[in-house]
Amino acid sequence: MITREDVAKRAGVSVSAVSRAMNHRGYVAKDKKEAIYKAVEELGYRPNPLSHSLKNRQTYQLCFFGADIYNSFYMELFNYMSDYAAERGYTMFLFSEFNEERVKTMLMDGMIVENDTVAEKVQTLLGEQFFMPIVTASYGSPIVSLKRIPYVDVDTHDAVEIGLAYLKKMGHKKTAFATPYDFFGDSRVNPRHVAFGNQMRPVYGKRLKDYVIDNTGKARLPFARENFFEEGMNCADQFLARNCDATAVICFNDEFALGMIRRFEQMGIRIPDALSILGIDGIENRKYVTPFLSSVSLNIKEQAECCVSTLLDMIEGRRVTFFNSLKPYLVEGNSVRDLSMKTIKR
Repeated sequence: MITREDVAKRAGVSVSAVSRAMNHRGYVAKDKKEAIYKAVEELGYRPNPLSHSLKNRQTYQLCFFGADIYNSFYMELFNYMSDYAAERGYTMFLFSEFNEERVKTMLMDGMIVENDTVAEKVQTLLGEQFFMPIVTASYGSPIVSLKRIPYVDVDTHDAVEIGLAYLKKMGHKKTAFATPYDFFGDSRVNPRHVAFGNQMRPVYGKRLKDYVIDNTGKARLPFARENFFEEGMNCADQFLARNCDATAVICFNDEFALGMIRRFEQMGIRIPDALSILGIDGIENRKYVTPFLSSVSLNIKEQAECCVSTLLDMIEGRRVTFFNSLKPYLVEGNSVRDLSMKTIKR
């Protein structure tokens, strides 16, 4: 195996000069540096990355912990994180099965977690005595117990309000909300549920429950893997069984919306001719189905880059902003019918 001593001997320099040149730290005269690089190329020397990381206490590796690996939103978030991390000289890997003992021994400089519920659980499992730079993505949930963990938030409460305003503009007077969780049991903490309740309770009054399609008794759990597509299909069956008179449905997320569309289409209900569907997320996959799903984007690329940038500020000793907020925005497709057009009398 070729060593730094071999490189130093071939280049006619000291081993310390080879180390400084390879690590880009400290002064090495131009002619000596050129001789070192030439010797490295001739000998085919490759430094041991493990040894290098232990000596420099930096691995240039980042981890994204995402248990919900079947969720297209998180996979898209991870891909954007990986691209941006590479631009900054880091490699990002995905870790989907959380084990605190493994995490404590893994070679990485820091971790990004998928949401604030997971971040709180991770913080508890790792304990107060173990420090690792951690950043969490967040979606409007109230964070009261996180310490030392900055978060990058896109408020899904705002996303629901944007979606409802859009559907109203498109002439929809009766809009339902579909969620894989218990709406009324979770309505105080889930920002999507809170927003729909606050906006539509004055409209529907005691009939609000008639326009909520949910999964009674189910709560959002840390480290859970969800099949939102299948749950969307199930909620479509509920919508039909209830004979709901809503002309539009705003869905918990895009995969859930795509599941509803699939089931409605199977039952011969054309979207958006018979019913309009609006998602929340803005994932790329929504473009590859018919109809092209309209959605409220959660700014996936910007959130990914902000998470990585914040984590690197922690790792590299810069000033850290502990709360970053990004705005959701509407991305139109073909799944919402415009009912606002008035018939022109002749």
